[in-house]
This record gives sequence, C-alpha cells and structure tokens, in this order.
Amino acid sequence: MAIDRRAARAAWKQRDEIWTIYAARTGGQVWVGVTRDVEAIRNRLSFTLRMQDCRTKGMQAAWDGNLEIEALEELDPTLSPMARRDTAQERRDHWCETLGATAIEA
Repeated sequence: MAIDRRAARAAWKQRDEIWTIYAARTGGQVWVGVTRDVEAIRNRLSFTLRMQDCRTKGMQAAWDGNLEIEALEELDPTLSPMARRDTAQERRDHWCETLGATAIEA
C-alpha cells in the first residue's frame, strides 16, 4: 500500500495546534516553556541532550540521563496570534514563579 506523501504532508500542516505550557524536568531542576506540539518538544529536547547540543540554558549541565516533560496548561485555541503570544508569556512566567523554574526562551 503506497502512502500519498502530499496528502500526508497537507494533513499534518492542517492539524489543530494546541499551544501548551510545559515543564521539562531533569537533574532535579525545572524549566518551563511554550510549544504547539508537546511530543515534538519532547523529541527535540531528548535528542539535543543526547547529542550534547542542548541550547536551553543550564539544561545540558543538569541533565542526568532522564527527561520528563509535563503539560501544565493548554492555551485558549481562539486567541489571535498576538494575544496568544502575550498570554503564553504571562502564563509561562506564572508557572516559572510557581515551580521555581527557569523560563525556556523561544
């Protein structure tokens, strides 16, 4: 059975974006960031940590071989791009303060 790559690519691009505030934990430390795809950020951080090329400040030094990603909060999908950016930054800062975490800058 052949896979229609164009259709698969178009479907992937049309998927709903669920902007999420997430926490990344490793080495007893916590970082908080914003992503539209939690699984993608899990894969990206795991890969860059294993390759010793993680650019998230302090994460590579703290990495103990384990990485936990936790979705903390989903943003309202009806927000405009500008409102989403402002809300995401506000909520990320809130979670950083609540968890004593470092913000992951996009």
